[in-house]
Amino acid sequence: MRKCEDEAIQDRRLVEGQRLSGRMRDSWQSGDFWIMYAARNNFAFDAIYWKKIDQRFFGPAIYEDDNICDVWRKRLHLLESGEKELMEEYVNLKLKERNTFRLAWDPDEYTVGWIKRMREIKRKEEGEEGKGGGNVC
Repeated sequence: MRKCEDEAIQDRRLVEGQRLSGRMRDSWQSGDFWIMYAARNNFAFDAIYWKKIDQRFFGPAIYEDDNICDVWRKRLHLLESGEKELMEEYVNLKLKERNTFRLAWDPDEYTVGWIKRMREIKRKEEGEEGKGGGNVC
């Protein structure tokens, strides 16, 4: 990247203060890259946290066969008893909520009605095509 930046500076498409390669290298070396990536890509947060961020701040974690699922158990000793109690309380609350809240992908009555209507329209259109009213390709 630095070579491309050098060429862009020579061609006057870039000025020295616009270089990114140094900041990118520093971010990679410090581990800040992983924090920013995890914050922007929540689908990958757990894996990034346990493989990169946690170890940066709390030291190496040993896990077998690349299985990070139980690494958090090895970090429990870092919490004070009050923090553990709060965490248990929070987990219990979330488990109760899980049973009372509708999942986001469960369709509500309006969505179910809309799906039924779209199916009816599609059936009618297919019926009209079968009567010779459709396009011939």
